[in-house]
Amino acid sequence: MAWIVLVNLAVRFGWLLYMHPPQVDDFAWYFSHATQMYKGQGYVWYGHPTAYWPIGYPFFLSLLFHLTGPSVTAGLCVNILLSTGIVLLVYGLTVRIFDNDTFGFAAAAGYTLLPSQIEWNSVLGSEELFTFLLALSLWIYIQDPVKLWSKMYIWRIIVSGLVMGLAADVRPIVLLLPFALILFERFALGRSVRDALGAAAIFGVALCAGVAPVTIRNVVALHHFVVVSTNGGVNLWQGTHSNGWYFWSWNPKVNPLLPYLKNDVLENQVAMHAALMFYKAHPLLTLWNGFEKWFFLYSTDWNVVSVTFAEQTPHVSQSVIHFNMWFNNIVYYVWMMISVTGLVQTFRRVRKPFAFLLVTYIAYNTAIFFFFPAWDRFRYPMMPLYAVFFGVGAWYIVRRGIGGRPLDRCTLAGGYRSSMDR
Repeated sequence: MAWIVLVNLAVRFGWLLYMHPPQVDDFAWYFSHATQMYKGQGYVWYGHPTAYWPIGYPFFLSLLFHLTGPSVTAGLCVNILLSTGIVLLVYGLTVRIFDNDTFGFAAAAGYTLLPSQIEWNSVLGSEELFTFLLALSLWIYIQDPVKLWSKMYIWRIIVSGLVMGLAADVRPIVLLLPFALILFERFALGRSVRDALGAAAIFGVALCAGVAPVTIRNVVALHHFVVVSTNGGVNLWQGTHSNGWYFWSWNPKVNPLLPYLKNDVLENQVAMHAALMFYKAHPLLTLWNGFEKWFFLYSTDWNVVSVTFAEQTPHVSQSVIHFNMWFNNIVYYVWMMISVTGLVQTFRRVRKPFAFLLVTYIAYNTAIFFFFPAWDRFRYPMMPLYAVFFGVGAWYIVRRGIGGRPLDRCTLAGGYRSSMDR
C-alpha cells in the first residue's frame, strides 16, 4: 500500500507542477472569502454576512492560511494530501468489506490513476475535503461490529455522524442521509424497525451536532434560520431551466431573482417558491427533466478540462483540449464498466451487507440530483465508492483472463464471514 501512496503523491504533485490554471468561478470565491476570514473580515458578500456558498471549505482554507498566509499553492497541496487520504480510505473500505488485500490494492490503484480525480487537484474545489470526510464517516460506520447497543456501538455511530456533519458544513447534500440509513439498517443488516430507527436517529443527531456551529453562526449573522447555506433554492430554480449545465439570466422576464441578489436569504426563498410552483405546474416535465439530469450526472467525465486546460488558452490549443476531453471520457467509460462488473459480481455471488452501505449512499446522492442541475463534477464524491467495486471487478476480469476462473464465493464472502463470525 505504501507504493500506492507514493505513486498517488508523485502523480498529483507532478500534475500540479504541470497544470496550475487561474482560479475561476467557485474556486476564486473560495480563495477570496477564505482570505477575508483569515484577515478577520468575516464571511461577507456585498458588504453583509452571507451563507450563499457553504462556509465549510473557505473556513477550512482560512485556518490553513493562518499557517501559510493566503496561498493558492498551499490550498492545492492540502487538497493533494486529502486526495491521498481518500485513496487510503478506498483501500480501508474495500478491505473492511471483503477482507481481501488484493481487492483493496486494485481499488486504490484504480482510484489513484483515474484522470479526472487527478486533474481536479489543480483547482481550489471543495470536492477533496467533502469526499474525504464522507469516506471517513462511512469507514467508521462499518468498523468491526460489536454487540448491538453497546457503548462501543453507540459511540461508533456518534463519531461517524459527527464526521458526516462536518462534511455537511462543506456540502449540505448529506443532510437527509439518516433517512437512507434507516433502509440500510433495516433491509441490508436485517435490524428490527426499532433498531434501524434508533441507529439512524443517533447518526442524525450527531450529524446535526456537527452542523450546529454553522447553523448558530447563520442565525446570529443572518437573523434567519439557515441550516448551512442559502443556495439550495437557487439551485432548484436553476434546475427548472437546465439539466446538465449552469444556468443564469440577466433578463428580468426570465429571472425573478435579480431584485434580490444582495439579500441571499430572500433570494433563496423566492427561488424555492418559483421552483415549487414549476413542479406543481409541470409535473411531467419535471419527471422528464429528472431523468435527463441523471443522464448528465453520469454521461461524461470532462468538466475538469474546462477549468484546467481550457483556462490556459491561447497557450493550450483546441486540439489538446479536445484530446483531453475524450481521453478522460474513454478512460472513465472503461473504468466504470470495470466498477459495474465488480458491483454485479459482489451481489450476484454473495450477500455483502456492508457493501450495501456504499450502494445506499450512491443511490441517495444520485436521487438528490433528480432536481438539481447535474454534471460530472457532482459525481466526484461517489467515485471512491465506485472504486471499491472497481477493485473487485478488476480482479474478476484478471482471473477470467488468465485462467478462466471466476471469483468464487469464498473469495467474495471471506471478509464478511471472518469479521462477523469471530
